[in-house]
Amino acid sequence: MVATLGASAAGGTNVLFIVVDDLNTTLGCYGDPTVKSPNIDRLAARGVRFDRAYCQYPLCNPSRVSFLSGRRPETTGVYILTTPARTALPDAVLLPQFFREHGYFSGGAGKVFHNLKMNDAKSWDFYEDGAGNDPQEQAALKARYGGGDGRPAWTVLDSDGSQTRDGLNAQTISRLIAEQTAAAKPFFLAAGFHKPHLPWTAPKRFFDLYPDGAIVPPGEPPMRDIPAIALQTELSGFPQPDSRTAAMRAYYACVSSTDFRVGQLLDQLDRLDLWKSTVVVLLGDNGFHLGDHGGLWAKLSAFDASTHVPLIIAGAGVTAGRVVGSPVELLDLYPTLLDLTGFPAVPSLEGRSLVPLLRGEQESVPGVAHSMVFHYDVAAKGDVLSRTVIAPEWRYTEWAGGAAGRELYWRVDDRTEYHNRAADPTLAGIARDGQAAVKAIPTPKAGPANRPRALAPPDPRGE
Repeated sequence: MVATLGASAAGGTNVLFIVVDDLNTTLGCYGDPTVKSPNIDRLAARGVRFDRAYCQYPLCNPSRVSFLSGRRPETTGVYILTTPARTALPDAVLLPQFFREHGYFSGGAGKVFHNLKMNDAKSWDFYEDGAGNDPQEQAALKARYGGGDGRPAWTVLDSDGSQTRDGLNAQTISRLIAEQTAAAKPFFLAAGFHKPHLPWTAPKRFFDLYPDGAIVPPGEPPMRDIPAIALQTELSGFPQPDSRTAAMRAYYACVSSTDFRVGQLLDQLDRLDLWKSTVVVLLGDNGFHLGDHGGLWAKLSAFDASTHVPLIIAGAGVTAGRVVGSPVELLDLYPTLLDLTGFPAVPSLEGRSLVPLLRGEQESVPGVAHSMVFHYDVAAKGDVLSRTVIAPEWRYTEWAGGAAGRELYWRVDDRTEYHNRAADPTLAGIARDGQAAVKAIPTPKAGPANRPRALAPPDPRGE
């Protein structure tokens, strides 16, 4: 039995699992001076904020399959948007399914798995994610997914947002919290918020939080020795937005809109006095570039902006106001939640419990995180694999085993990763450590690779 901070399995500590699509760390609690995120900030204040949490693949479906299964993408073989978790792992017990099979009510609303087609029926007693009833949001979605220009686009909603997908899903989760509390049954409830995923749509009051002059894009140092293959995201090949500042404003407005929805759920926990019996987790499934590195937007790079995500754990048995600076992985969530709710460890899970870090215990060996991603070489018409290791003071990446490039960033003086020092003799020992760490990662299972749609034709194997 793993040591636990929460109630016994029979007692049933509740879980509220909040997944936010494309949420990077531009949040007040992560030190951003511009973004208004009071509700996520208050969650961080009453729990533990992980300052260096990383996704295992910076794309929605591969990331979600990983943390919901407790397996690395190298194990799942899921690197694209169209492979369901159940197809890749037919016999796996996925995270919500585990709680359902152990006497919990398991309910979800919104984007938990990648979409309705990727959803897993075995995981839920209840699940929904409708199209919403806001005509402006629906029109924006139709425009984005109808083909054509894929660059960042946004719409200021005339409504209050209550009939958007996120508005309705927040109401659904709030209702389920109340119903299951009244039924005295432990619950695992997952709220999947779509924003700030593109297209950016939010009510006007959230855009108004960022008036003219409020947003100043950060200055960028010159990029030095970064391999060309690294400078790619899912939107590579599309035009830049007309205004970087306006695009950042739209992203921030969506973050603040989602923060409001998070606040509705936290308020429900307050009203029902559930904090002593409920573990709350909030995370982003991957990071998001905002025009940095010469105009990168969205995710699907190996840079910190794409792989670094917010992660907050609060509630039952969790000490308030603590910050963990060691690198951790979203892969760690499954074993951590079992530990916190009093269940034995599951040997097949590839992550580790973060409960010792929640307690403030020091690691005897500082942790590292791993991520991977495929890029597309237009000239060679082929997929290029990167393997990334994130340590406390550096990040090391190999492209095609080093044949297409190596990267080493020294965080002490280059936190935003503009100076690749893989060839720097003063860091040769660190580079060797990175190479050894990459070799220690399991070889990825074969599977179709993601490809930016503006750069390459669809993969006939399944993209």
